[in-house]
Amino acid sequence: MRVSYKRVLIINLKQAGDLLVSSPVIAAVHEAWPGAEVHMLVARGTEDMVRGHPGVRRVYTLDRRRGSWRQTLPLIRELRRHRFDLGVELSAGDRGAFLAWASGAPERVGFARPRQPFWQRRGIFTRLVPRPPVRMHMVEHFLEALRALGADPRHPRLAFYWDEEAGKRAADRLAELGLADRPYAVVHPGAGWRFKCWTPAGYARVIEALEAERGLPVVLTGAPLDRELAEEILARCRVRPRVLVGQTSLMDLGVIIARARLFFGVDSAPMHLAAAVGTPAAALFGPSGDFNWGPWGEGHLVIKKGWDCQPCGRDGCEGSKICRCLTELTPEEVLAAMEGWPA
Repeated sequence: MRVSYKRVLIINLKQAGDLLVSSPVIAAVHEAWPGAEVHMLVARGTEDMVRGHPGVRRVYTLDRRRGSWRQTLPLIRELRRHRFDLGVELSAGDRGAFLAWASGAPERVGFARPRQPFWQRRGIFTRLVPRPPVRMHMVEHFLEALRALGADPRHPRLAFYWDEEAGKRAADRLAELGLADRPYAVVHPGAGWRFKCWTPAGYARVIEALEAERGLPVVLTGAPLDRELAEEILARCRVRPRVLVGQTSLMDLGVIIARARLFFGVDSAPMHLAAAVGTPAAALFGPSGDFNWGPWGEGHLVIKKGWDCQPCGRDGCEGSKICRCLTELTPEEVLAAMEGWPA
């Protein structure tokens, strides 16, 4: 490889799950250009996904919802101070593209996208990567940005790290739940979008089966926005799982999932956390494509109706915000698919 980059800025301003799925890019940079210093710019609230990564020198955050351009100026000045020689923009959005250009990196790589403004195609990026195939997993999709530079990433793996404090917090919480030395399962019913979630009755039945039939205590986790869904599940559940909904950071949740026997949920950031830490994940898929977003690696289980309309990529059937491919997936179908899993 002719060019050797010394300071690399990776920009990914998407959701937490997207950021974690792009973590193989970090290792691929170090593999291609040993000794390179890697910095990352991510959306505020997602930084736990890469904050502890030993291959990242520094993580910058940007508030995508409230940050004004005036508030962005100090960030731009800080980025330019480091004199990056390569900027890799993974978000495929306007703000990420602008910040790649504003960083001052002479080499800037980004992805082409439909109806992309002319200023992005010709003015922002020195190398514009053609849109990868639709059915390519997002791990490979993100790595295409480095392949365009001549890198040859091999054996990509998701990577998630936590600090000592997060490890201790998780251990203390598990001890409080009586799970310090016991195997357990994590059930995480929520997702960033409610239409990607299963039915409360379905989740309740799986929790009952894990507790009664497998003898696995269940830890019910979720974000603060999942409290209503959790209450609906608990109201239908004939056993009482341990509840940590709204009580953990992303980093703490990652530790709790890492110590679990298995993970059950839907297409979500915690599902990707399970894949990153090596915990077998059973994931329900509805409108999103498992060929893009399925849990990366071996030993995981994707459960879906398998209808011809899947994946549709829509937020519900006929604008209803309800996905029948999920709501009509029965507990019996799910439990049958989970029989004998994990090996």
